[in-house]
Amino acid sequence: MNAKHILTGLCLTFALAACDVLDQTPESNFTPENFYRNADDAKAAVSSVYDLMNTAEMYNQIVWILQDQATDDSEWGGGRSTANQAKNDLDKYTFTPATSTFQSLWTTTYRAINRANTVITRVPTVAMDSDLKNRMVAEAKFMRGFYYFNLVRLFGGVPLVTKETTSLNDLAVARASVDEVYQQIIQDFTEAEAILPVTYAAGDRGRATKGAAKAFLAKVYLTRQEWPKASAKAKEVMDMGVYDLWANYADVFAIANKNGKEAIFEVQALGGGVGEGSFMQGYMRPNFDRVNGVSGFGDDPVTENLYRAYRADDKRRNINLRLYTSTGTPAAPASVAFPCYVYKYLDPAATANGEGSNNFPVLRYADVVLMYAEALNEQTAASAEAYSNVNRIRSRAGLPNLTPNLTQAQFRDSLLLERRLELAFEGHRWFDLSRRKKLIDAMKIQNPTIKVEERHYLYPIPQTERDVNPKLDQNPGY
Repeated sequence: MNAKHILTGLCLTFALAACDVLDQTPESNFTPENFYRNADDAKAAVSSVYDLMNTAEMYNQIVWILQDQATDDSEWGGGRSTANQAKNDLDKYTFTPATSTFQSLWTTTYRAINRANTVITRVPTVAMDSDLKNRMVAEAKFMRGFYYFNLVRLFGGVPLVTKETTSLNDLAVARASVDEVYQQIIQDFTEAEAILPVTYAAGDRGRATKGAAKAFLAKVYLTRQEWPKASAKAKEVMDMGVYDLWANYADVFAIANKNGKEAIFEVQALGGGVGEGSFMQGYMRPNFDRVNGVSGFGDDPVTENLYRAYRADDKRRNINLRLYTSTGTPAAPASVAFPCYVYKYLDPAATANGEGSNNFPVLRYADVVLMYAEALNEQTAASAEAYSNVNRIRSRAGLPNLTPNLTQAQFRDSLLLERRLELAFEGHRWFDLSRRKKLIDAMKIQNPTIKVEERHYLYPIPQTERDVNPKLDQNPGY
């Protein structure tokens, strides 16, 4: 989208919105009062809200570390690198409130929220086309809801800041309740849904849409186990006639299909050396696999547990994962006990790590279909429509229909497995295990030496935040 081509390092606010200036103009020249003059300024401000998604501190942390390495899908060890202590601590559940991952994610997310707050406050005052103005405010509300949705699922109640931060005074804000945060999230997505367009012209694809707002509302309601609302909102997305499944699972991740018919919301990546490429390129590929002369880093090594969860005839397995051998090309070193790595984000044309052109699928249509089936099952045990939708996903994977006549609990477990296989390494596993209270059981099966406890259903509030904000209390057990 055009957001990836616009100067995004404009200093729009103070404090939480500290940002990187891309030219040599003094920061003091960029203030809210003299910056918001026209539509181009407003567009740049909205672009800056999106921009922080594609950073090491944001989707690097949420996807690779918190969502994968802290689950049964990925585990460091067996000959893999142990150099990054923070990642090892997340992987083995030895993390503490001082673990750097939490601070970097927290800080970046609140920077993004403050940028959204600034847009919501300042853009209405700009002299410009009213429809475009309303859309930009709706985009900012969508993004604010999106960022808070990540925070509340990871940390529980968090400081709820909905006004622009304009000074260093009164920055100590107490945690809101979980319900209060969710009320704001639902309000933001609902207000965005009413304004956002169904689609965009080619140059703006990737921005938040009406369908994305509906889909995230469905996920919010699913997380809160408000099953009728979840199924109704998912059905609204399905009835829009905008989205569909690709016939071939591999087509979902083809670079040529970015922002295609299955994409509802994606982190945009622009490779080719412009500095806004995909973080998946290189990081997830092992260091013994060189592409265009560049080796990978081997993050998110895949567990044998996940690999064996796929049937041999499941078409998704060899698209999502690659199991290397000691005799293959490239050959896996004998020191790696189970040399399996994420494969779905490879860009064969990339000439540097972090420069892939792959978008990251934050939420796609297959997820909505599975959410719909899950919500239906919780209302009417294993309904025919729930079966039909799960079987749509299984059919594309080359699998037979789900076993009929399952109990509600059996269908629930089958659905959770289907989500694991379909959405592998797309940033959902920890959230799914957490909301279903399956994290402890799953990790016991994966590695019984890793001690996962009830407190781990939330991550700790970063210690550095508590050091400067006496109003922040800690999650139980930390």
